[in-house]
Amino acid sequence: MSSHPNCDAFVDKLLTWYDDNGRHHLPWRKNDASPFEVLVAELMLQQTSVEQVQEVFEEFVEKFPNPDSVVAVSEEEISEEIEPLGLQKRTKYFRKASHRIIEQHGGHVPDERSELLDLHGAGEYTAASVLAHAHGKDAVAVDTNVARVLSRVFGLDAADDPNAAENWDLAERSSPTGRCSDYLHALIDFGSTVCTASNPKCSDCPVADLCDYAE
Repeated sequence: MSSHPNCDAFVDKLLTWYDDNGRHHLPWRKNDASPFEVLVAELMLQQTSVEQVQEVFEEFVEKFPNPDSVVAVSEEEISEEIEPLGLQKRTKYFRKASHRIIEQHGGHVPDERSELLDLHGAGEYTAASVLAHAHGKDAVAVDTNVARVLSRVFGLDAADDPNAAENWDLAERSSPTGRCSDYLHALIDFGSTVCTASNPKCSDCPVADLCDYAE
């Protein structure tokens, strides 16, 4: 946990909010989602809204539940399935990442950061997300929503910059052991629905009493 005096209270309140209000219905967050499904979701979510991904995710993983099924078809077939998402370069992400998983990891999504970073299309955020959400590891991933929430609550200068070192550092230091995945999902959902970029719902915020921005 961070040494910030309000950190423990913030994490507790945020997780309580998440337990009641989080987007637990998302198919890639279900307890039985496979590591490959989590990886697929994280690649789809790059520069793409949750709503868009929801439209294609379940049908995609039904047709392509594992790396073998991805490499068994043409790029055109994969491209057709993800066409509504745009960014067709993701077709190559899926194909090349699947080949690497088969050739280097026996068809299993790796659970080491360095090995995940070797997968086509996976950067620091995607690798950390897969570690946390697919493998239950205490890894942190900072996107714009996470950065905005942390910087507002704790008065950081980095604002909503997901690449700022202080946002990653605070995310890591505040992350609760054993609930890292929930914490990251909570930050994302909170930033998407309450602590929004414009017109944040400060009057409805469960952590307003701890927040520098709301004061």
